[in-house]
Amino acid sequence: MDLASLFWGGIVGAFQAHNFLVLVVGLMVGTIAGALPGISFVNAMAMALPFTYVMEPVTAMCFLGGIYVGGVFGGSISSILINIPGTPASLPACWDGYPMTVKGFSTRALRIAITASATGGFISAILLAVASPPFAAFALKFDQPEFFAATILGLASVVAIAKDMPILSALSMFMGLLIGTVGIDPMYGIPRFTFGVSQVESGINFTVVMIGLFAIGEVIDLLVKQVDLKRKFVTNPGTQITWREIWGLRNSILRGAGLGSMIGMIPGAGATVGAVLAYGVEKQASGRGDEFGTGVEQALAAPEAAKNATTGAAMIPLLTLGIPGSAATAIMLAAMLIHGVNPGPLLFRMDPSLVYTIFVSMLIANVLMIFAAVIVARGFSTLMRVPPAILGAFIIVLSVIGAYGVRNNIFDVYVCLVFGVLGFIMKRANFPSAPLVLGVILGPLAERYFLTSLANYEDNFMIFVERPISGTILALAALFVLWSLYPVIRGRFACAHATKRIRTSEK
Repeated sequence: MDLASLFWGGIVGAFQAHNFLVLVVGLMVGTIAGALPGISFVNAMAMALPFTYVMEPVTAMCFLGGIYVGGVFGGSISSILINIPGTPASLPACWDGYPMTVKGFSTRALRIAITASATGGFISAILLAVASPPFAAFALKFDQPEFFAATILGLASVVAIAKDMPILSALSMFMGLLIGTVGIDPMYGIPRFTFGVSQVESGINFTVVMIGLFAIGEVIDLLVKQVDLKRKFVTNPGTQITWREIWGLRNSILRGAGLGSMIGMIPGAGATVGAVLAYGVEKQASGRGDEFGTGVEQALAAPEAAKNATTGAAMIPLLTLGIPGSAATAIMLAAMLIHGVNPGPLLFRMDPSLVYTIFVSMLIANVLMIFAAVIVARGFSTLMRVPPAILGAFIIVLSVIGAYGVRNNIFDVYVCLVFGVLGFIMKRANFPSAPLVLGVILGPLAERYFLTSLANYEDNFMIFVERPISGTILALAALFVLWSLYPVIRGRFACAHATKRIRTSEK
């Protein structure tokens, strides 16, 4: 089939009544979940995953894709209006969005954020549709060593993009790798780290881990903090903004969208990294860097465009290599595997209708997000009147049901609750939890690709560096690790040098 026919098939599939309806519902759910502090869109996706069991694969991806797109923006609503980021990626919106609200420009700030986010997401969705097929064609050259190298790159990226915490992120990731080894050994069929507990011989399901860490852990933390959301709400409508004024922000929006698209394609990076980097770049490029933090419109537009630009870009490694680049895409991977869909380069040949329906649905979602964001922003004050305890109880009940529904196993509920407590402890200790989840997901994949590579290439360990593509990917992974460790090494050398100089001066 030619490209035009594939896109037309995607349009027909995305606009089927049930697919379009769940896309709209997903957008609303994601935007609301992102806007409510402590209830991020990742939590919503984790809780929504069991409900996709009864859906067709295309419908399930439309539903989760809608939550993803709407949720990434939704956190900016609470950031701008009450100075509480609904999601980590929305933190830069607090820095200049909330000062605009304080000055009486809340409506203006929201419209800038909505327009910039929709534009960034739409550009990223176009990139997804254009770049994925050629990337998948290139990925057809991959064999088991290349897939192993790609998973190692994903694990290395988790550590490399950790801001000020590469060591903690590495420890969290290794915890995830250890958890991923629990169960029956895939090669020899013997139990590992089960300690005689038969219920864990089938392994610890990463979906249950995600529900515990991201949903229950976050809710416990929100309830412990006892945040009074009603008292903090700001109702000043502010002033309007014209399309001509938004057009004047086009350079900031395009810079943010471009940077966010590049960051989104890196496994393990995600919206938070894209938004923070876009804010820093815009501070240098706008010429108003000294005013940032006081309500500068360019400082709001750039990170908003960047964080939504990561959504489509993050799905490129998911669809072409089967490697999730973030917790959100990991949940989408789980949904695909549940329905027997194996993402990777062969997916573009075996089921192109699914792929192109995903492309079109992402484009539609970013257009409809404008309307969903306006509706949620207007009703935000009403939602904030719901006591956090009631919201928390509702989420915990849904999480328990979702954990049980993964494998219809009550033991998974216990595991989910344990990881919920662990997630709360990690959050209070400022210990990153996302690397743990990615370790649980990517660890078994890396092990499988490693062992099958050795089996296919006569136990030749050098095959990973002898093959050009896998060797290049592993070299890039090593550079990522060295880049993340460089500040630590430099700091220790500087400390040692200063100590030596002090001792010399004392003598």
